[in-house]
Amino acid sequence: MLAAFFDFQKRRLKILASYAQGDNFSILSGNRRLDEEKADYRVRHKWGGYISSFATSYVIGNPVTVGILEGADESQLGTIKEIEWQNDINALNSDLAFDASVYGRAYEYHFRDKDKVDRVVLISPLEMFVIRDLTVEQNIIAAVHLPVYDNKVNVTVYTKDQVITYKPFSHNAVRLVVEGASKHSYNDVPVVEWWNNRFRMGDYESEISLIDAYDAGQSDTANYMSDLNDAMLVIKGDLEAIGVDATTAAKMKEANTLLLQTGVSTTGQQTTADAGYIYKQYDVKGTEAYKNRLANDIHRFSRIPNLDDDRFNSTSSGIALLYKMIGLEQVRKDKETYFTKALRRRYELISNIHKAISAPVIEANKLTFTFHPNIPQDVWTEIKAYIEAGGEISQETLMENASFTDYRTEQSRILKQDGASDGEIGQIVGESDDRQADN
Repeated sequence: MLAAFFDFQKRRLKILASYAQGDNFSILSGNRRLDEEKADYRVRHKWGGYISSFATSYVIGNPVTVGILEGADESQLGTIKEIEWQNDINALNSDLAFDASVYGRAYEYHFRDKDKVDRVVLISPLEMFVIRDLTVEQNIIAAVHLPVYDNKVNVTVYTKDQVITYKPFSHNAVRLVVEGASKHSYNDVPVVEWWNNRFRMGDYESEISLIDAYDAGQSDTANYMSDLNDAMLVIKGDLEAIGVDATTAAKMKEANTLLLQTGVSTTGQQTTADAGYIYKQYDVKGTEAYKNRLANDIHRFSRIPNLDDDRFNSTSSGIALLYKMIGLEQVRKDKETYFTKALRRRYELISNIHKAISAPVIEANKLTFTFHPNIPQDVWTEIKAYIEAGGEISQETLMENASFTDYRTEQSRILKQDGASDGEIGQIVGESDDRQADN
């Protein structure tokens, strides 16, 4: 398993990481130009990072809301809120979702710190894999954490009741010697694997060949534009008669000036002289159409909308825009399905440890998780349509949806304008805050 991880999985994951960071593997590692005197630009485009950032922000850019089924003990939501605050859970969820988008998987590790606080941390897929059993449920029976320090692999294996450490070794000379072991009380492997989709593939993994072609096309264009500056000088005529040899022509070219004086040939005829540059022909229209086609294919197959497309921006209707984003909507639904499974396992682990140490109970099987797509909402169009249909909107709702003020501020100003005292203002605004809290 270690050999398979280092020889196959980690190589693949590193290539995926290079595209997320804009250091695209193929354009940097491939042999480009054979002539040393020619330009050799390696233009990289951060398509991978753009696709993963876009998809991640859309799906989980807004915090996930943890709720509870009707009839369950609502006091556990307070415990969950405290755990989320202590672990900056929104930032952690975003990092996990981004890793899943890049690598097709992401890992979080659970432990109790020295202050007896529940901790949830991110572990890179470049440093971890899980082992599953052979049942149809494919349960996780172990997780292997193997960071590399000073060219040595430091292996830690997590099982359902132990943390086993091994002496460091070189990854090309595996030698497993147990260094120590300790117990934990999670009653399960304290690692959660987030899946991006059924195949655990990154969001741009199947588009890498298109990204490579786009990089190559832009690099070839840049090379051509640089090589074009080295156009060849052509002098036509009786060079001997006009006194131009190779040395003289080179000096005139260097001075950016050509002095060509005609004379009379031996037969008494007037000699001629002409000079000019030979330029390569550049099919601008065809080249740009090719690169635009590649860019559109990358957007199409990654299902990320092309915001620069005039056809996309020409639509003002909200429902029409949603139809153009239906591919991304399908991606969002798939991600939410697998992310929900990961979140439920997260709270199952916390529930297990709380039962073991008699901490506040968390009923993981009664929790709900609500995702909120991070998409601009035309609230005022909805409000206008609602009012025109006969609905009524309170001033409080209108003020809360205004970008330049909020209800508390505006209500205080209105009351002060009407001559109310500070005590009356505080009482009225405080009652409004209580109503909002109840809602």
